Amino acid sequence: MKNRIQVAFDLGSFSIKGAVGRIINDNQIEILSIQSIKTNSIDNGDIVDKEELLRSLEYLIEKMEKDAKINIDDDAWVSVSGKNIKSINSKTRIRSKDNAEFEINEQTKQKLLTQCSDIQVSSDRYVLHNLERGFFIDGSSLIRNPLRMVGKSIDAKSHVIHIKNFNLLQIDHCFSDDLGIDVNPVFDGLAAASVNLSKDDQDLGVLFIDLGADKTNMLLYKDNYLIHSKVIPLGSKSVTKDIAAYLQTSIKEAERIKHEHVSALSDFADSESNFELPIENDDLTKSINKKEISEIAELRYEDIIDQIKSEMKLLRMDISDIRSGIKITGGGSNVKNLDLLFKKHFENTKCEYLLIKNTVFKENIEDRRELSTLVGLLSWPIFNVEDSSSSVGIKDFKSITKSISHIWRGFFD
Repeated sequence: MKNRIQVAFDLGSFSIKGAVGRIINDNQIEILSIQSIKTNSIDNGDIVDKEELLRSLEYLIEKMEKDAKINIDDDAWVSVSGKNIKSINSKTRIRSKDNAEFEINEQTKQKLLTQCSDIQVSSDRYVLHNLERGFFIDGSSLIRNPLRMVGKSIDAKSHVIHIKNFNLLQIDHCFSDDLGIDVNPVFDGLAAASVNLSKDDQDLGVLFIDLGADKTNMLLYKDNYLIHSKVIPLGSKSVTKDIAAYLQTSIKEAERIKHEHVSALSDFADSESNFELPIENDDLTKSINKKEISEIAELRYEDIIDQIKSEMKLLRMDISDIRSGIKITGGGSNVKNLDLLFKKHFENTKCEYLLIKNTVFKENIEDRRELSTLVGLLSWPIFNVEDSSSSVGIKDFKSITKSISHIWRGFFD
């Protein structure tokens, strides 16, 4: 795996990003190129303008190839995200027919994991990830690795993340047919978490928040297992739109104001401090109070926090059980004092921004939270939890896309 070239694309609603990297040891990747371009071709994980997306990707690939001095024509890790991502915890059992003891081998283990996904996921959806959550043999306590053990019955638990076949087909067709690049799809929230969360975080329990433009990924880890994931259809773009509407200004200008003048926790905004906003089609400016505009933004960020709290309530999970606290990342978290706003609403809980780790690059990207998914995709072969088993590809992605394409061709032959 050492020196193996990796290519990744993060398809976001605000921008699409691409990167080229090289694995240099067992836990580190050297980044050769990072490129980004703003686009409106993606909306909450859905392709809404394929022609624009293709133009953006072609331009992005040209820049990546020139910067990294390689040709991109093989395969790539590509993020999938948005409202069509669903997840569920599943459980199944295998028992011997004659009540005799049997030894658990890799085939038995994989049969269990396949059953976990098949009993919960319909045929019109593709299993992105089927993540082990432990095994039980003859009513035992939780077992992490059941191989070579014996028993009369074995239960398996897994966390299954899936997406509509249709959505994945659009992405695959765009890359494979139009660009000649094979797609390895990864849930963007899981990619961001896998490379940046420590084993201690996952063992002690951590609430991972990945805030994007149109959605917020929420992942909950406990005892080294992913026990819950949720895509909340609210992101930082809702804050930008509120600011734009209130100030009667453009989305672009509102985005700039959000980053330069807003405090997500309005208590930390200076009530005596103002900034000047140009008046459209006029040489004059108007004075805007920083605390006033921060209060508007805070309300929208609180909507996201309320959704997270509702999920925790549905899980009957107390935040005090999450001993490693809350870790925040994503491009939507690039606003002042968002960590302190989380701290206000989750009292006595450690809330902090998550640094990007395990990378070598020509510039420091530790605090570039908008790159967390992209770096996670590049590093996926090193850090992802599926590498330890053959549960990757519970369903054959290529066979699904080929069969769907064949059906569509039948309508036009």
